[in-house]
Amino acid sequence: MYTGRILEELTMVPLSEWDLQELSYHHSIMAQMSPFMNQQGISLHHQLIREIERRGGLAALDDPRLQLDSPSLE
Repeated sequence: MYTGRILEELTMVPLSEWDLQELSYHHSIMAQMSPFMNQQGISLHHQLIREIERRGGLAALDDPRLQLDSPSLE
């Protein structure tokens, strides 16, 4: 079960500061809701996908060596 921050809390936080679990969870929810989202929601979902890819994809959830949750690790 997801216990991280809700989307409302993350709205003003840059995606580079979200942890990978938050990105993964909200990506999953948005993928399920995509037929009902407006252009703003679709745009945010695409940004989430790009940030996940920048960090090495969802495989990074299983491999701590691939996690780039901190912007200083870029």
